[in-house]
Amino acid sequence: MRLRNSLPNDNMILTPWHPRNLVFGFIWFATLTGRPLAAQAGSADARTVDTAAVLASARPEIEAANAAWFPGLKRHDAEAIAAAYADSGLFVSADGTVIRGRAAVASMYVARFQRMRELRAGAVVQEGLTVAGPALVYEWGHGWLEMEPGQAGGPPVRTGGSYLTVWQRAGDGHWRIVRNLTF
Repeated sequence: MRLRNSLPNDNMILTPWHPRNLVFGFIWFATLTGRPLAAQAGSADARTVDTAAVLASARPEIEAANAAWFPGLKRHDAEAIAAAYADSGLFVSADGTVIRGRAAVASMYVARFQRMRELRAGAVVQEGLTVAGPALVYEWGHGWLEMEPGQAGGPPVRTGGSYLTVWQRAGDGHWRIVRNLTF
């Protein structure tokens, strides 16, 4: 089943999580990041990564960014939503459109706010994290939004879809989104 985003003039197709989408996205992201997965790398560095320490370092910032997404949408605060992105981070929408850079991601959200109905509820639901290297974590899950009805007395509009995000530890020690793919 496919859900179409109900926002006027927004061509983004959002689909529920499906294992085929996740596998495709995971491979696609590995290609985009230009780094092999730890299991493929075969180097001593890849085999000696302390995955527990990497996750302990990354998890608080990932969870904070996920928790800030819906409140940022509700307040129309594009800067708060885009703050998790690296300066050169990519947002890849379900239709293949690529938005490059934190400032461009913020601008994308500003444009969406103008077309967005009033929000009732929403969340990012993380379904998994995996360590791909000492400074690289892959996250996947789904997001959803419930908006005011399209017409008076109608049912609320609900939309959502899966995502795959690559987080990288920056030189300052903070974790930033370098690739974010929505399905």
